[in-house]
Amino acid sequence: MTLVTRRMAVVKCRLVERRRQPWATRRGRRPSRISCLVRLPYDNVRHVHSPAPALLPVFRSDAQARILAALLLDPSREVSIADLAGLAGIRPPNALREVNRLIGAGLLKDRRVGRARLVSADVSSPYHQPLVAILARSFGPILVIRNELAAVAGIDQALIFGSWAARFLGHAGPQPRDVDVLVIGEPPGRDLRRANARMEDALHIPVQITTIGAAEWVAADSGFLRDVQAKPSITLDLTGSSDHE
Repeated sequence: MTLVTRRMAVVKCRLVERRRQPWATRRGRRPSRISCLVRLPYDNVRHVHSPAPALLPVFRSDAQARILAALLLDPSREVSIADLAGLAGIRPPNALREVNRLIGAGLLKDRRVGRARLVSADVSSPYHQPLVAILARSFGPILVIRNELAAVAGIDQALIFGSWAARFLGHAGPQPRDVDVLVIGEPPGRDLRRANARMEDALHIPVQITTIGAAEWVAADSGFLRDVQAKPSITLDLTGSSDHE
């Protein structure tokens, strides 16, 4: 579906006379019609679907990118259409259309379990590994960082902030050069450094981790913490889900 604006439109119309048949009476004659050609600049055409992701606008839509990231970055994962809709932030009918399109392209596959339809990555696709490499760097930090931090003891809360979080949440701006992570709690330093190294090896992008105590986070006495709390961030649940703020 496409909506068009009226601004800066070029309209050309012409009157088209319908040829009168010999047997037609004046009363039964069809009226003339007007044929119009409307030319619109490309930037005045707006497609009604999920916009391209600000983080990496090479995918058809933000929803498509999130569905692919959720499944291709964890090929053992099987997700229902309803759960994919929640992950992508769209309604289930829209998620179903995205899934059917990706299954038709050979990137995903599905199977029936009772009445449920479970969707997963099709690792046999020749495009699977190249897409994994792209998604891991662009949309992978949530999955990779969450999994690594979930295995580190002493973490009360963790969130991704800064430019990467802003681009992921759809805020326009320059592409991020690293991922900023705030860890709240008292994790062992050595375990956190090892997890940080594994994150960077998997994502091929620097991951900057800042650690603070729980009381410091609640007090928010510094300008840095007030800035983090005021701007877009992604809170990692560390139990398998994530919340966007």
